[in-house]
Amino acid sequence: MLRACRRVLKPGGQLSFFVIAVADSLSAEQIDRALDAGPEHVAAGDGYPSLVAEAGFGDVEFVDVTPGYRTTLAAWIREWEAEAAGLIRLLGVEEFAERQARRRRAHAALEEGLLNRWLISAKRPPA
Repeated sequence: MLRACRRVLKPGGQLSFFVIAVADSLSAEQIDRALDAGPEHVAAGDGYPSLVAEAGFGDVEFVDVTPGYRTTLAAWIREWEAEAAGLIRLLGVEEFAERQARRRRAHAALEEGLLNRWLISAKRPPA
């Protein structure tokens, strides 16, 4: 995907995206919990620095936005609970419960330092 983005960008063009990644220096048990709490592709092989470099990008910048994401996720959980009746009518009890449980697992993992949220920006080198 990153290589395809590089191909369509003009020379000097910038790419920015958010990721949720497993934190560094975790035990095997903590990694398992992080993988369970994170999104589907939370394990990014050698990590995003390697993936971005291998795709041929330069001027790579990583900004940790974990605290803001943790606050946003807590608000999301709270607001879904406030609107539970309507959301349950729309989604059904099981789907509503699963989404909230997934958010709670992710929030707990963020609180424990198992997951991080990053804003990654990189540039396609000039021609």
